[in-house]
Amino acid sequence: MIIKASQLLELFIQEETTKLKGFKMPHMPTLGSAYEKVTKNGIDQSFILPENLNLQVVSGFVSVGGEMLPEQIDCMLVHGVGVKYGLTDEYIYEIENILCIFEVKKTLRKKDYLDAFEHLGKIRKKFSQHFENKLRSGKFEPDITVARKIFSQMTGKIAPEKYLDLHSLSKCDALLFYSLVQESIAPVSIIHGYEGYKSEKGLRTAFLDILDEKSKKGAQGAGVPSIPTLVTSNEYCIVKSNGIPFSVFKDKNSWVVSFSTRHNPAKMILELIWSKISIYFNIKMPWDDGLHMDNIKPLLLALPKEIGERVGWLYETIEMKEKYLKREDDTTWYPHHLGSAEMAAINIMAMQGGYLPLDNEMQEYLKNSESSTLENVIDSLTNSREFMVDGGYLRPINNLTHVLTNDDGSGYASSESEKFDLWCENNNITPSYMNIIFVE
Repeated sequence: MIIKASQLLELFIQEETTKLKGFKMPHMPTLGSAYEKVTKNGIDQSFILPENLNLQVVSGFVSVGGEMLPEQIDCMLVHGVGVKYGLTDEYIYEIENILCIFEVKKTLRKKDYLDAFEHLGKIRKKFSQHFENKLRSGKFEPDITVARKIFSQMTGKIAPEKYLDLHSLSKCDALLFYSLVQESIAPVSIIHGYEGYKSEKGLRTAFLDILDEKSKKGAQGAGVPSIPTLVTSNEYCIVKSNGIPFSVFKDKNSWVVSFSTRHNPAKMILELIWSKISIYFNIKMPWDDGLHMDNIKPLLLALPKEIGERVGWLYETIEMKEKYLKREDDTTWYPHHLGSAEMAAINIMAMQGGYLPLDNEMQEYLKNSESSTLENVIDSLTNSREFMVDGGYLRPINNLTHVLTNDDGSGYASSESEKFDLWCENNNITPSYMNIIFVE
């Protein structure tokens, strides 16, 4: 469904922008407004937005804690009723009622890129301050459900049960968890450029240049929360890997915070909108995208770093020539493959109520029976992003985990039922799973 819907959105945008190119319009503000209208009307379609959720696409202003921010917003996906700004067609919405914020550019150039980056960064900073103020009131408990899962997938560790429990974490883990909570509840921020950069490398380089310039001016505005969720230009995209919905992992020490794509920006926009709607309303969207996965190239790694009493983000960039970025959009999903030692550990985990003891007895068993070590099994299972360490035990991250055993003792594990079933069907494998149902 999402692939078909994104194709419809792409066709709508192509048709409407082709019409605009048929006019000679030297007045740039008018031309810019026309492209903003294409974005607004493209998103406000029945195949994009679910009915009966009271969602609208408007332009106007963001209000944070009752304070209206001065910068006008080109396009916002909002919920509920806003305040009309005088006799204009602009609306003022509280930030809690805003799901997505768009900065629309007919042609995305470096200056426009930087301006939009800073504009969205200011809104995100205000959101963070408002978030902290609500916490200090003692009457606000953020929903950390999504952030807890992503944190555990990234680190292989159990996440705090309540937000304020982050103070029990190390400073680096606390910074990561704080950022993931903010990512899960803040509005999605999108810089939508119709034209501009002619190559994926060009868009990637501009992104890194902007981040470098901001970093040299100090930490203000250069942290992970200030990075836009999505930037598009022609067919190229820079996407934030914050788990909603994209999660890209390198290892347990580095977060692949941004990556690039070169196929169908309309699908990237739709992925983010549907993910936000799904979380905001706690509903399931009709993804139905089979085993297709977007073919991505990592761009920016972020590592929480503690220096003295301070903690911040250490960035590592991954720069590639354009010839190494050219690729087809043909990546497919598959479950995580596990060796016989990991499968033996999972079977013991299942027999012991979902908890695998990480003790000397387990170490000896794996050494004598599987010629492996407990450390290797822990690394392998946590790297599957399906299991995590909880005190002196290893246990599933999700409430339901499917495990498939091969004849040679190896196997596969995943918590994505529909994809796992389809993968089995495509590979002529009978989906005879052992299901680990874990209830906290």
